[in-house]
Amino acid sequence: MGSTAYRPSQPVILAAAARVRAESPAQTTPVASPVARPFLKWVGGKGKLVDQIVPLLPIGPLHYGEAFLGGGALFFALHNQKRLRSATLTDLSTDVVNAHTCVRDRPRELHAALQAHEKAYTTGAEAARADYFYRVRAMHPDLVALDPVERAARMMFLNRTCFNGLWRENAGGKFNSPHGRYANPAIANEDRIWGANRALQDATLVRADFRQWPELVRTYDIDFVYLDPPYQPVTATSAFNAYSGGAFSATAQRELAQVCGELDKLNVRWALSNSDCPMIRNLYKSWTIHTVRAPRSVNSKADGRGDVNEVVVTNRRAGLSW
Repeated sequence: MGSTAYRPSQPVILAAAARVRAESPAQTTPVASPVARPFLKWVGGKGKLVDQIVPLLPIGPLHYGEAFLGGGALFFALHNQKRLRSATLTDLSTDVVNAHTCVRDRPRELHAALQAHEKAYTTGAEAARADYFYRVRAMHPDLVALDPVERAARMMFLNRTCFNGLWRENAGGKFNSPHGRYANPAIANEDRIWGANRALQDATLVRADFRQWPELVRTYDIDFVYLDPPYQPVTATSAFNAYSGGAFSATAQRELAQVCGELDKLNVRWALSNSDCPMIRNLYKSWTIHTVRAPRSVNSKADGRGDVNEVVVTNRRAGLSW
């Protein structure tokens, strides 16, 4: 089922979300203190690698920066460990930055909007669910006027109901992953929203390209940066790296290594994750390269899944303290 012909002028979906928000009783922040975790499913997210990455980072509280936020797994983990003095989080995707901003600033409205999506989606049979998914997918901000909460709810709904949680955009910046099939997707997860809300309260969120980071560290007085770019493919078909309006090219990988060199000259500590391949090892050969084992689950063939080597590069000189 395609979506190109659907151009809603008065979307029923938005009206339903607005009605749920208006009718919802005033909510209070839950008394419980949920652990902060990513609220977005993210291909290449570091949730399963945190325990291997954290020991490679500087000891002590950090003025932390993250250049490719995505799901933010490492940020949330460091927040839970009380390792952050401050946090500046950036991504090139407007949707990623907007979703985190709404979780931080408008959690009640966002949860109500997600409840509207959840009700409309889960009460239907498979065909009706797919139809609803494609109608929401067609509501791209270039085509339909969405306020920030509606835009964030759209992203989070699609992220939870699309195939493999694969947030993928074409060259025009339009989300184009197909519908997935989940019996009971967690669309309006209140605990996750409130846990992330607490973690994000003191965070600065900026839509920025990685090339801006030498200036950002000066502006926000950052002393450590984590960079988790779309990975360099190990083979021609082995990696997905087009989540934000096009592929992250080999040229971009080389430019990123140059940015890391600039950060190094500014005496900023940093760590970078990427695939374990000759190009990446050559680009970062001047620094310390650590090997980690990562689960690979996004593959159409079962025998293409399993643990693979990845690298975490740090500008900690071998044998020296941070």
